[in-house]
Amino acid sequence: MECQKLAVVILLLSLQIEAKIVSEGDGDWTHQVNLEEDYGIRFRWRNFKDDTDEPQKWLLMEFAARSSGYVGVGFSPHGGMAGGDMAIAWEDSDGSPRVMDFHGIDNGPPIQDSKQDYTLLSFQFRDGWTTFTFKRRWDTCDSSDILITNDTMRLIWAYSDSKPEMRGGNFYAPYHGTVNRGARSVILADGGAYPPFPDEKPDLYPGAKIWDFRMDKAPVEPKNTTYYCKIVKFTDSSKKHHMIGWKPLIQKENRNIVHHIVVFECRVPEDEVLQFDRYHASHPGGTCYTPNMPAPWGRNCVSFSLAWVVGSEGEMLPDHVGNPLGEEHGGATYFMVEMHYENPGLHTTKDSSGIRIFYTDQLRQYDGGMMLVGYRHSPFLLIPPNQNNFMIHGVCGSECTSKMIPSSGIRISNTLVHLHLAGKKIRLRHFRNGIELPLIAEDNHYDFNYQQSRSLKNEFIILPGDELITECEYQTKNVDRYIIGGLATNQEMCQVFFFYYPRIPLSQCTSQYEFHDFLRGLHVDAAEGDVLKPLNMPYQPELLPPEDREKDLADDARELEAIEEGISFKGVFNYINITLPTNLRGKTVGKWLEEIKWSDTNGKELERYWKYGKQYQFCSKPGLKRVILDEHIIHYPKITKAIKKEKSAVCQKEHVLQKSAGLTLTSKGYHLTLSLTITLLTLEFFK
Repeated sequence: MECQKLAVVILLLSLQIEAKIVSEGDGDWTHQVNLEEDYGIRFRWRNFKDDTDEPQKWLLMEFAARSSGYVGVGFSPHGGMAGGDMAIAWEDSDGSPRVMDFHGIDNGPPIQDSKQDYTLLSFQFRDGWTTFTFKRRWDTCDSSDILITNDTMRLIWAYSDSKPEMRGGNFYAPYHGTVNRGARSVILADGGAYPPFPDEKPDLYPGAKIWDFRMDKAPVEPKNTTYYCKIVKFTDSSKKHHMIGWKPLIQKENRNIVHHIVVFECRVPEDEVLQFDRYHASHPGGTCYTPNMPAPWGRNCVSFSLAWVVGSEGEMLPDHVGNPLGEEHGGATYFMVEMHYENPGLHTTKDSSGIRIFYTDQLRQYDGGMMLVGYRHSPFLLIPPNQNNFMIHGVCGSECTSKMIPSSGIRISNTLVHLHLAGKKIRLRHFRNGIELPLIAEDNHYDFNYQQSRSLKNEFIILPGDELITECEYQTKNVDRYIIGGLATNQEMCQVFFFYYPRIPLSQCTSQYEFHDFLRGLHVDAAEGDVLKPLNMPYQPELLPPEDREKDLADDARELEAIEEGISFKGVFNYINITLPTNLRGKTVGKWLEEIKWSDTNGKELERYWKYGKQYQFCSKPGLKRVILDEHIIHYPKITKAIKKEKSAVCQKEHVLQKSAGLTLTSKGYHLTLSLTITLLTLEFFK
């Protein structure tokens, strides 16, 4: 079957869109995106399973555009035409509605699929809008189609007022122009839509109250990254309340520079309460983790309460869980609000963005909390340049979970994954006695500008002794210098936040490659430097006095950003001097990192060495306290049974049927092939 080509170049470019993201739909629809004001389009969809013996997931979607010609919608790995999968609908000259399935190669015209997987359910033109509804399987078993998953998906569209034509079996349409096209990162799967908030539909949340706090004209400096912090106080503490959700309050003209808002609980000693009252009443805030920020803030405000990241509209907790407010009620009274401004245009401005907290005295069944797992904030999160795929592993080991998680376990209800610009994939794996359990979180198409949390329909239970591995994958092919971990977006992170219940005194469970193994992976046998003291490297808590072992040393990225005495955290490896081997003596680690001729080959060798080498385990409680571990050095867990991803049963059957019929499905259609296996079976049958 000859390929049919679409004689129109549909260049679907990645665009950052400021309108609302995925929300709960109305009626039979569970999700919707309304971009009518900015782009003249809107989407609604829901997912369902068929009633076959082996139920398959299907997507049912309605797409509407302010158009009188053709409309196209589809999916793309990166938001562009290359590798895209799309359905284009129009009305023939005789008034018959049509839909065709296409795929993209490079940035040329899309090509009609030989296997058509979109089913047109309805089509209408009314009041200047063309609307069509279709369905398709999540997994169509067609290599020309995009597999729909729980990952972040790039939804692409294009439309035109021009009428297309079918001539000689080929589809022809004029170019749609540069305006009537776009892309949007969404989570198509269930769990990625945010529900109505109490200030939108108060009848859904009887008794819900609102607590707003904002920055007070915070100065945004003319540099790429600014962190600005401020203290706020919860005053409605005469009785116990639960925080049940939150949404961002972003100053309209600053929507492009507010990257994230993190709220930390402050555990304030009794002799510092009056000082924190003064911070709340009169301190305007200051640049975080510098001398501009009062020391008690960094010392007392370290446990996560909530996190909002660009792309998200906020979060509502499950109906049975709430985060307690007020220290006398098991929560916190004082909070530190951390604003991250990303300002590549180097503008000077002021910002009064903030957060709206929804809370209630109609208490939920469980007190919940937020926990962080992954690789800790540290310059020892290092990613070489020129890597197609480089993986960092953060481990939450069995001793930490054994000592801190009750025998009944904790339940995870919401997850939020977090990387920076070089991050492409992230997953949180779960092991019990060496056997892998289903993934807790995963995103194989991570989008830095769309970080919506996921509400879990089926909650995950973590038991004492369980192990959690955070795997983060980075792509640095277009980077000419190594990247280190840190707060700036041109540095990196590897983190998963999750909301859980019941609340326990564990705030973080992270790891970092052990100092000597970290260096040996770089073929450095020994190194020294004054900077190692504030870094507390090598980390040797067993040498501390017993009364100091529980203290959380100021050795992560937030505190290290404020290192003075001429030492720049961003260039910390330039202050570590190699002493062995002798052929590298006299160089700094930073200089050596720049001299290495990095390739995918030596990058993978380094990745494997670090993965199976030693790691420091950091098991942290609220209030800058560490859990005293018997073994603070751990190894990558011993895995006896890992989960293998296999082709769906339906696709396996289709493959077998095609093979038994002597058919091979390619992007160019069905072609007869000679099957040696079938021939031999036939000969065996006739013996």
